[in-house]
Amino acid sequence: MLAAALCLAFLNIPPVYAQQNIGELYATDASVKGSVILAGSGTSVLSGSQIAAGTQTATLKLERGGSVLVCPGTSLTVSSSENGRRLMFSVNAGNLEFDYPIGSSSDSLLTPDFRLLLPGPGRIHVALRVSGNGDTCVQSLPMNGSALLVSEAMGDESYQVKQDEAVLFKAGHIQGATRNSQSCGCPAPVPVQVAHTPPPEIPAPKPLPPTSGAALAAAMDESAPNLPDSHLAVDAPFVFHGNGVPPDMTEIVARLKLDDSQIVPLQPVVLPPGKQKGEAVASGQADQKRGVFSRISAFFASIFH
Repeated sequence: MLAAALCLAFLNIPPVYAQQNIGELYATDASVKGSVILAGSGTSVLSGSQIAAGTQTATLKLERGGSVLVCPGTSLTVSSSENGRRLMFSVNAGNLEFDYPIGSSSDSLLTPDFRLLLPGPGRIHVALRVSGNGDTCVQSLPMNGSALLVSEAMGDESYQVKQDEAVLFKAGHIQGATRNSQSCGCPAPVPVQVAHTPPPEIPAPKPLPPTSGAALAAAMDESAPNLPDSHLAVDAPFVFHGNGVPPDMTEIVARLKLDDSQIVPLQPVVLPPGKQKGEAVASGQADQKRGVFSRISAFFASIFH
């Protein structure tokens, strides 16, 4: 009997539904509190988890399509219905951007002072900013196809934000809502300052005007640097010593031009008895040679005296 009762008790236990997968989180410094599954491309966030963005914007790509941007310094809690068709977001302070398609159901966004209804079907493209003092900015971004309904959490007032409208609700109240011209979404990232060192300036060469060959050569001569003259001058003393060995005068004598304008008198030679004619001729030639060299010696003597 006891075993049968236990079996009946187990059969009456309601089924336990597994947590719905909301989407995958892509961030460099965000943290997640709740149930997550590590995936190859990102971190799968399950229903009931809280996403806290760091200094960079975190992107939650929804399982059903589209994405939610969690701006820097913002904490977002997201939950899903059992069938995954409806999502409920909750934020205390910070900035958010929603961009996803929605079917015939509606999503909800809760702040400390307001409840926003995101109805379908259509496309949700909305930005939200919640300040610590309760000021709430709701902006309908381009391509938004849903009319947002904003209601007070502790009152009866409500406001419908049109598709091309941005509204600022002050101090958590609908009354006194004003149009807003500033963006309600994520702030623009601070540009990175990079120091650049300009390269040294190199003067461009002056172009030569079209001209003739002579003018071009003259222009090149003017542009060329002035170089010193390449002639070399050497001063060296020249000393003549008259008591040295006399130089060979053969070549110099060979180049002298003799003057034959004067007639050299020849003395007749009388041969003594016993000498042959050949010896007389040789003796005459020797006397003639001695006469020539005597004249040459007298010529050089006149030069050096």
